[in-house]
Amino acid sequence: MSLIDSIIDTSTKLFKNQGIKDVKMDDISSALGISKRTLYETIQSRDELIKLCCKNYAMQLKIKFESVLNKEYCSTFERILTLNELYIRHIHDTHKSFLEEVKKNAQCDPKKKEFNELQFEYFERLLKEGQESRDGKLPEIDPSLRPEILSRLLVSQLKAVVQDPMFDYTRMSYFDVYSTSWRIFMRGIATEHGQKVIEEWIANNHKMTL
Repeated sequence: MSLIDSIIDTSTKLFKNQGIKDVKMDDISSALGISKRTLYETIQSRDELIKLCCKNYAMQLKIKFESVLNKEYCSTFERILTLNELYIRHIHDTHKSFLEEVKKNAQCDPKKKEFNELQFEYFERLLKEGQESRDGKLPEIDPSLRPEILSRLLVSQLKAVVQDPMFDYTRMSYFDVYSTSWRIFMRGIATEHGQKVIEEWIANNHKMTL
C-alpha cells in the first residue's frame, strides 16, 4: 500500500470512530508512525484529507452494498434484510459528524449522486426484484406498491432506529428495536408467499447484535 493510501485508510478509520473535530493531524501522523511534515508533504491540507476520506468511506460502503446485491440468496427478503443489517451497522458504527461530512457530498465530489440516493437505489432495485415472479417463484412483495416510495420509507425507518432520541438504548437494545421495526415493515409489504418467507427467516433464529 502506498503512503497516500495508508494515510487515507488510517484517517478514514479515525474520523469514522472519533469524528471530524476530535481527530487532529498530530493524531493521524502518530497513528501512521510518520512525522507531521511528511503528512503535509503528501496531503496538502486537512480539508483535502477529509474530502479524500469521504470518498474512500463512500466507496467502501458501496462495495459492501454491491457484494450483497451480487451474492446469491434464497429469497429477495433475505437479501433485503442482509442489506438492512449492513446499513444500520454502518450508521451505528460511524461517528455522527463524519456521517454528516460524507452526506454533504459537495465536499466529497459534486458530480456524484447524493449519498442518500445511492441507498435508495439499492433498496429500490431489491424491492422491484421482490415484486417479480422468477424461476417459478411467486412474488414476495406486493406488486401494487411503488418501490421508489418503499425504498425511502425503509431508509428513513432505519435511520430512526439509530438516530431518533425517542429510543432509550439504556433500556432497550438496538437489535430489539431494529428487529421489531423491520418485521412490522416487511410484513406490511409482503404477499402471502412473502409472509411465509419472512416467518421462515424468523424461525431460523437470525440475530444481529450491536
